[in-house]
Amino acid sequence: MDTGLKNFLDAKRNLILDTKLPGVKKQKTQVVKPDKHMLERPLEKDEYKRFAETTVKDKPSKKDLIEKIELFIQAEEAKL
Repeated sequence: MDTGLKNFLDAKRNLILDTKLPGVKKQKTQVVKPDKHMLERPLEKDEYKRFAETTVKDKPSKKDLIEKIELFIQAEEAKL
């Protein structure tokens, strides 16, 4: 066998055999406690501001977002 070919095959074999598996790191699990000011803060009275905050926070799908907006429109039209 040609020495160049033999060195190539040995190098390929060494690349496969010499790889290291990443170690498994244990993650610390903690219960996240909400801040005091988060619990004391009253719910927003304005339904539109509350809708905007939950939309930014929860990031609902487009379909759910459209349904909620349609409900707002229907509620306001019923008031007229």
